[in-house]
Amino acid sequence: MNLKYKILAVLAAGIALTACGSSGAPASTPASSAVPASSHVAEEGVTEPINMLTWTLDDLDREDTVTFIPAEITSGVQDGSLTAKIFSYDLYKKEDVENLAVGDQITLHEEGAAWNQFVTVAVESIEKNDQYHLVTINGGMEEQYGLDLLLEDDTYRTMTFDDYPVYYEMGEKTLPLAEDVVLKDSSADPQAEAVETTGASAVAAAINADQDNWTVYNTTLVVQGGKVQEVRRIWVP
Repeated sequence: MNLKYKILAVLAAGIALTACGSSGAPASTPASSAVPASSHVAEEGVTEPINMLTWTLDDLDREDTVTFIPAEITSGVQDGSLTAKIFSYDLYKKEDVENLAVGDQITLHEEGAAWNQFVTVAVESIEKNDQYHLVTINGGMEEQYGLDLLLEDDTYRTMTFDDYPVYYEMGEKTLPLAEDVVLKDSSADPQAEAVETTGASAVAAAINADQDNWTVYNTTLVVQGGKVQEVRRIWVP
């Protein structure tokens, strides 16, 4: 495999965590770990993402879960609420990926797809780089229906040329800011300490002062009960 990738800090995944003790849980916990599975049943012989069709935007309204989710704030904060495009990305069981063989099938979301738009493709080639914990399927992202996967915390996630996951869109949602919402902004440079801003009015002002720079690549919302409890922004190249 061409080592054109750099291993960067991981962006927070779309995660649902049980409210009890959830705030300190690692950001790489699979989204399916606490969200009830839908009635969807995987086709026999097909490897599917473990978080496929396991949650919807309505789950952000749950009081009993805290959700860390990649998001693009699309219109700043108006009347105490922000509107954001919500994203997720495919995660696969470690053993499923490592047991894949040529001739098997795998289901994936292409970049920019909607949550319910996915394809199942035949595995025509597999390349592994054990040193960097990478698996390339069907020639990787350079090829149609190719896939690059990176092992993190016992699951494989999709990866693009810039090391970001392959994001697909869950939809758009308007969410009010909690009164005690906290903004943690470390986007100034790679070594920046997070600057914290507290309170709905102050956080709204900070977001509105830089409206165009809250993207899926640098922004994570922490949501509980339909309200934004935290906004996190990191530096990206």
